[in-house]
Amino acid sequence: MSADASKPPLLGTAREWTIDLAVGVGVGVLLGLMGPFGSFYNDGPAVRIAYWVCSIAFGMVLFGGLTRLATAAARRFGAPEWTALPPVILVGGVVLAVPVRIFAMAFWPGLGEAVPLAEWFAQCLAITTPMVLGFYALRVRRPQRRAAEPITPAETVPSLDAGNVLYLRMEDHYVRIRTEHGSRLEMGPLARVTAMLSGVEGLQTHRSWWVARRAITGVERDGRNLRLRLVDGETAPVSRASVAKLRAAGWLAAEGD
Repeated sequence: MSADASKPPLLGTAREWTIDLAVGVGVGVLLGLMGPFGSFYNDGPAVRIAYWVCSIAFGMVLFGGLTRLATAAARRFGAPEWTALPPVILVGGVVLAVPVRIFAMAFWPGLGEAVPLAEWFAQCLAITTPMVLGFYALRVRRPQRRAAEPITPAETVPSLDAGNVLYLRMEDHYVRIRTEHGSRLEMGPLARVTAMLSGVEGLQTHRSWWVARRAITGVERDGRNLRLRLVDGETAPVSRASVAKLRAAGWLAAEGD
């Protein structure tokens, strides 16, 4: 596997964008109900929600792309990543302010006189600053930190000492292999790693978890939800589809399931 194959896409994955836009819609609905910056007095909640959802969704796309591209450029020229954030906030704030102001004036024609350009730009900065910082923390800095962890190349996985494995857990496009001696990341689907553990007593408890029997110290119940307590303090979820399988294996007998 080449080194580039393990790098996350420059502009993010489809899954990340889906999550970000869903969050943007949720924030837009909340702002529409709250009516910040005096928008509470503009029409009813349906109009305000439509305005804020469209504005925040546009901002998510704009600043998600700008933050990723600007920090990548900073790394390329040897500058600290954080130096790219102030220009993104300022330049992106102007880019956002113009179409959003035109959009707002289509809803409320008298807005141009009520809110001067300088005040409008300040309001945009108040929203875009946390947006950019959030994108940097969640979509730029954290994936890089994860990528810096030792990732086992695919060709070395067959040498995995299955007897030491406690559990496997999916993390985005990687599988975290937790053993008695620590953990590491392996790129690929969970099924490819579990296929090498055929000699180990263990079961897949959830679509993103596989657990060895000897790693379990107890079972926790929260209503109808079950979780397995593990030797390292983690808890593994048990999907409802897996309950019968674990019961048949005797893993839940002590809980009366």
